[in-house]
Amino acid sequence: MRATDTGLNGRAARLLTSEPTDDAGWPADLPAGTTEVVIVEDTPSPTATLKVQTSGDATPKNVRVRFDQLAVRDASAEG
Repeated sequence: MRATDTGLNGRAARLLTSEPTDDAGWPADLPAGTTEVVIVEDTPSPTATLKVQTSGDATPKNVRVRFDQLAVRDASAEG
C-alpha cells in the first residue's frame, strides 16, 4: 500500500505484523490474533495512518494503524 492510495474505504486488509502500531509507535489496541481488518477511511491520513475496524465482531473495534503495516489486494486484480 502507498501513502497516496485512495478508494480504500470498506476494503479488507491483512495486517503485515502481529503487533500493529499507530503513527506514534503505540500499539494499535486490536484483539490478540487479529489478522484481517476493514479500512474505514478513503486514504491514509497526514500522519500515515488509516482507521480500521475488526470484522466479524458483534461490536467492531475502531483503531488507527500505520498504512505500511497493511496489505490490500490490488483493485485492478479484482474481477
